[in-house]
Amino acid sequence: MITCGIILQENLELRKLFKDKTRKENMIVHTADSHLGITRYFKIDPETGLNIRLLDFCYAFREVIDFVVENRPELFLISGDLFDKVNPTNFIRKFVQRELFRVSDVNVNTFIIPGNHETPRTRGVTNPLALYMSIPHIFVGLKPFEKKMGNYKIYGVPYTENPEDHIKRPERGYKNILMLHTTIEGSKLSSERYMSFDESTILPSKIPEYDYVALGHIHKFQILKERFVYPGSLEKYDFSEIDDDKGFVVIDKDIDFIKTKTREMIDFNIPCENKTGFEITEEALEKLEKINDKIVRVSLEGKLPAGDKKNINYQKIRERANSALYFILKDITLSEKVSDFREEKLLFSPKKELKNYLENSNQSFAYEAGAGIIDEVLGF
Repeated sequence: MITCGIILQENLELRKLFKDKTRKENMIVHTADSHLGITRYFKIDPETGLNIRLLDFCYAFREVIDFVVENRPELFLISGDLFDKVNPTNFIRKFVQRELFRVSDVNVNTFIIPGNHETPRTRGVTNPLALYMSIPHIFVGLKPFEKKMGNYKIYGVPYTENPEDHIKRPERGYKNILMLHTTIEGSKLSSERYMSFDESTILPSKIPEYDYVALGHIHKFQILKERFVYPGSLEKYDFSEIDDDKGFVVIDKDIDFIKTKTREMIDFNIPCENKTGFEITEEALEKLEKINDKIVRVSLEGKLPAGDKKNINYQKIRERANSALYFILKDITLSEKVSDFREEKLLFSPKKELKNYLENSNQSFAYEAGAGIIDEVLGF
């Protein structure tokens, strides 16, 4: 009996240890705007044959999944734009399927709502998220929903132009969570301002008192009025996000932001005034050191004489940047105009034109000889 008691006690302790390891109660992981399937900058990974930026976004999403699998939170929320477009490739569909099965295998309850990028605009087109609706523990809300999960009640509103019409009042006695993919008035925008044509915003005061509002759509991490949270995107979409930290949110008593690894972006501005084209070229070449596999932009700014602009060696600058993943040379310089008698709008006689030309070029001594030739040609 003593032996049985010891074994039973050990089993209880093991079960308690296993329970603690498999589920962190009250922990929530919240992410959004993964934009999986995006292809940019055209460079291909030689090992896989896939677009390198496409892989960058996949690796960032896998970081979130790794965290979820390791920590096993009570809830995992994905607030829209898991995909970058309505028709992702088979590679991306299968990649997401594998990652979601990893989450399912550790019994983490996951909720996904569509964003504007994966929401079909044409009848008869199926939302790509529908593929994952049969995976255990994965709940995909293609329509507005409310679902009880232990002490939590999750309300989800997929992307729509009028989300306010679908927001219900939370039920008392639960920790109420609202999932939305929209713009809350007062939020700071990033590249999404160029990615969507909808201008609608929601006033925070129009949303009932939920315990937590899990937002998506804005790519910049931010917390509004303590309970409205945008985790931001997982990777940098373009240069408008160069200074943004990227990652996801973990709610475990406090709201913590966990950074993901992103490909480095570098943006150089070169003032060109009072410099020769040769000096501008050398300055650009100096800046383009140690840029291997980075995304780089060089902007030339200011006014300079047209002659100096011709001496900028654009080809040499581009050749130096070959090691970058992507390089763009942005020339926004303005050429200073050089006075030229040919820009004169009035039409003068041949002799008057000759006289103006010779005076402008300090060769007036040749006027008599030139005037004689004109008379001879014109038959005077």
